[in-house]
This record gives sequence, C-alpha cells and structure tokens, in this order.
Amino acid sequence: MYKSISTSSDAKEIGVNNGIYQVELIEKKSFISIEEKKYYEEYFNGNVESFLIENWRNIKKDKLSILTYFPLKKAKETDFISFSPNELGLNFIVSQKVIDIFESFNLSDFIKIPSKIEGFINNYYTIGFPVTNYKYLDFSKSVFCDYQGNQKLINTYEEYDEKRYDLKIKKLKLINKINSNSNKINSNIIYSQIDGLFFSIELIERLGQQNIAGFQTLNTELE
Repeated sequence: MYKSISTSSDAKEIGVNNGIYQVELIEKKSFISIEEKKYYEEYFNGNVESFLIENWRNIKKDKLSILTYFPLKKAKETDFISFSPNELGLNFIVSQKVIDIFESFNLSDFIKIPSKIEGFINNYYTIGFPVTNYKYLDFSKSVFCDYQGNQKLINTYEEYDEKRYDLKIKKLKLINKINSNSNKINSNIIYSQIDGLFFSIELIERLGQQNIAGFQTLNTELE
C-alpha cells in the first residue's frame, strides 16, 4: 500500500507563506558553467514522454555536477524542500538524511543531483523519479468520487480524462500483470502520471520515526 505525498505547505514548518516553494533556481547564478546550464535545459525539455518509465534515462553525472539554490526570506531548512521554477522530471530537494533512508529501501533508479542551498548547512540533492504511465493502472478497480462525495465508476483513462476536473481520486489500483518494466515499478516510491508521487507505508513510517521534516502525507492511496 502507498499513500500520496508532497512537500509541506505548512508555513510554520517551511517558514514561508506562499505554501508552494522555499528556494529558487536562478538562471544566471545556479549553474557552474554555460555547458551545464545548456545540458540541464536540454534534458528537462518539458516532454513528458522522455520521463515515462519505458523511455526514461538518468542524467549524465559528468554533464550536471551541482545545482545552487537561493532561499526565500524566512525559508526554514527542512529535509524535504520545494523549489521554483517547477521542472517536469524533478520532484523536490532532499537532505542527505533522506537519501540515507531511501538507500535502505528498494527503489527504482532516480535522478540525484548534488545541490547547494545558499546559507543552509545540510548536504542536499535534487531528485526525480521516472513516471509510471497511466496504462499501468486498472481504472475499473480504482476509486473516484465527485466533490459531493458520491462514488463514480470510471473504466478507462479516456473516461477519467474527460471528467478529471469533476473528480477526486480516492484510490488508484495498479494492474496485476505488468510487462518488462515491472522491476521498475516494484519500488517503495512510485511517481504516477495521474496523481503524482506515492510512498509506501513502510517508507512513510520510517521517515516519521527519523523525524524527517518538510513533507506531508495526502489522502490518495495506491495499491
């Protein structure tokens, strides 16, 4: 079982009132060279097809060695950190402590770019997981409801896509048999094309036991 997660939007925890991001990537200051900036822009090109599991390729570490971020005024140093601008292919920034926990779990390959946040003490990494295509979901066994709480039967992605703005997702169901990419989906972190990142219950519990700050668990389930 998995639960959807996100970075925290609690101003008391993250220190900023926008509820969206704590640090910024600044085009003219965040890259150590023009070549690395160019590689970043070419790799994170906004094409979702590039980040689907079946097409996904990790970055070349010798092409992108480090990113530098700049915190907003009053931003607090947490273990999970949200950043701007949002970049398709990247999820958030995490501390070394989070990476150490991740490495004790079974995870798919993921992007892990060494990152510095000006004025912060911890070592950080900008991370991104491959996207699990909607075709790996069984819509007929997933649970959807409208905003009045009435359950709605959805059998296909096309039905979901047509009604998506009128629906809340309660539970997503992975199909039982998956092709050769199944080893990539057998992971404690799954990034669904439909509803974002999901962490296994075991991973969420470990993060809580280690007092990891800066993330929140949401209501949608995945199984």
